[in-house]
Amino acid sequence: MRISVLLVLLLGIPALFAQQPYSDPAILPKERAHWSFQTPKIIPPKIQDAPAAKQWSRNAIDEYIFATLEQKKLKPSPEADKLTLIRRLTFDLHGLPPTPAEIDTFLKDDAPNAYEKLVDRLLASPHYGERWAQHWLDVVRFAESNGYEMDAERPHAWRYRDYVIRSLNADKPYDRFLKEQIAGDLLAAGKPVAESADLHIATGLHRCGPVHVVSGNVDRDENRQEVLTEMVTGLSSGILGLTVACARCHDHKFDPISAGDFYRLQAFFAGSQYRNLDLAEEKERQARDEQLTVVNRKTAPIKKLIAELEAPVRTRVLAAKKAALPEPLKTAVLTPADKRTPEQIKHAKDAAVLLKIVWDDVLDALSPEELTKRTALKTELRKLEEDLPQPLPMIWSIGDDKTIPVTHVLKRGDVKKKWSEVQPAYLRIVAGKTAAPKTRLDLANWIVQPEHPLTARVMVNRIWQHHFGTGLVATSSDFGFNGGRPSHPELLDWLARKFIEEKWSIKSMHRLIVQSNAYRRSSSITREGLQVDASSRLLWHYPARRLEAEAIRDAILATSSKLDLKAGGPGFDLFEPNTNYVKVYKAKTQFGPAEFRRMIYQQKPRMQLDNTFGVFDCPDGGQIAPKRNLSTTPLQAFNLLNSPFIVQQAGFFAERIQQAEAKDTAAQVRRAFQFAFQRDPTAPEADGALKLLKSHGLAALCRALFNTNEFLYVD
Repeated sequence: MRISVLLVLLLGIPALFAQQPYSDPAILPKERAHWSFQTPKIIPPKIQDAPAAKQWSRNAIDEYIFATLEQKKLKPSPEADKLTLIRRLTFDLHGLPPTPAEIDTFLKDDAPNAYEKLVDRLLASPHYGERWAQHWLDVVRFAESNGYEMDAERPHAWRYRDYVIRSLNADKPYDRFLKEQIAGDLLAAGKPVAESADLHIATGLHRCGPVHVVSGNVDRDENRQEVLTEMVTGLSSGILGLTVACARCHDHKFDPISAGDFYRLQAFFAGSQYRNLDLAEEKERQARDEQLTVVNRKTAPIKKLIAELEAPVRTRVLAAKKAALPEPLKTAVLTPADKRTPEQIKHAKDAAVLLKIVWDDVLDALSPEELTKRTALKTELRKLEEDLPQPLPMIWSIGDDKTIPVTHVLKRGDVKKKWSEVQPAYLRIVAGKTAAPKTRLDLANWIVQPEHPLTARVMVNRIWQHHFGTGLVATSSDFGFNGGRPSHPELLDWLARKFIEEKWSIKSMHRLIVQSNAYRRSSSITREGLQVDASSRLLWHYPARRLEAEAIRDAILATSSKLDLKAGGPGFDLFEPNTNYVKVYKAKTQFGPAEFRRMIYQQKPRMQLDNTFGVFDCPDGGQIAPKRNLSTTPLQAFNLLNSPFIVQQAGFFAERIQQAEAKDTAAQVRRAFQFAFQRDPTAPEADGALKLLKSHGLAALCRALFNTNEFLYVD
């Protein structure tokens, strides 16, 4: 009797547990008072020496910077020279070195607004969008493969990358930029896809993260939860600057964000499914079908021969697998299906996994003669398949189902342990008094409302970070309690309000920042400054920093004169093509014009880095990368000396120099420095370079220049 009661109690526990309601923890007053949850307010800088501040300042940014320097008794560095400024500004806004002609024009321009004209020209160039799109793609962990075991390619993902570039070049207001990405499909409701393509493409934001795509042994509910988590993570970390995903399994340990907050935010995406929308016109479909028919007609006989060759081999493999089965699985399999007992049916199902034939099984069972014949047939087949038509144009998007599934708070994030049902709602800590939201468009409108405490702050901080190396808030995707505090809180708030006042214009923020005195400072240092502020968080001097992997590669191609500035479209691949079931990434060792485009147009796989430039702290797309690491390793120097790409480009660089200066070695050294550093060499530099050229050749000198700090750093 006692055992029966105990069994009833134990069996009843899961049912009782599943029905347990979830309740949010209360938000404490001190949590509500956290700086990032307050609406930005303009507080004038507290300046003691007003005449000195006025003399030093070009705009309001400088007044805030000056006030802090004044408190710390720090003297700012002098203004950088014009050559330093054009190099700094061009790399910052374009990710490319200035050309000799551009330098000459700027240096000769004595107009009071020469610098302002340079800023306007750089912001108007399409290269601006290519440079700054990479920063956004890092934040949303964009890649063109799924990740995980199969890591299959995403052939249409590049359209999202091009959308970001176009939007930045057009100076699309940031609030509109966000609304299109969060809910573009809803904004496009009722419009033909061809007329609203960009709105659908924009929602690729929600598909930027990794997706677990494997065959077999997949829990559909768990996979769906992973997809929804990626959507919430991308939005909350990239746009709101909060680590909301930490509340997936439990209430946040540091911030006033509950598990209920996480799942209410997830509920906005409950009905959102991946959509691949057809962009092809009828004539494109017909042309592709005709080409496909021609190729299939040629390949069908060869495929038949391969199948006929493999069939008896597969039969032998299956027979061997059956013979090797343990009992009682072997008896169950050998028993006719209609005569199996219930237990044998289960055993046969278990045996099916062991009897599955994979390609390695077939390969091991092929005789040498069979393998030779099959290899020849496959080679012939691949040759014919080179004529296969390209996939029809598709949009990589999302859309909502008509029926929206119910969302529950999950105990420890476990889809099998559902707690209370929840409805879509904003984060309680910043929600304010709003009507009950329902759709992603409601969510987008809430995020971009001018009084939202996070949206503008987070974005202006990201812009600041990429101009100075570190944001006013160093943890640019964590504005919560565990993140950093602003180095200049009043300046951050002023920039946020100014951003909204300027109608969310990103280019206006660039213009404001790069025209400030703080940005135009020299990178020269003083002992007194280093003692007070070694990292230059207070910006008493401009902090020199190393270029990112993409800018280094682009600069090398520009210096060798091989850079192809073709914009947009499918990217180039730095890995050898293969048709394996699981994508194998073997880096290329030979490069041609197809690989000489800007690196943002690389077909970027997830979790696989370029052999040469991946060591320069390139994010792998597996996680959000709000700020790249900055390491210095021997591999970086080795790659810039010995990799096939560098050796090739150094040769091209040498050819460029020889075309300009055919015989005069001293003139060749001067040209090399002009092309690489946009300046003439000093006398000691010229002597050392000339010795290297004479002893090891011009190409060796070019490789050495690619390895210098001056080439790799902007000061």
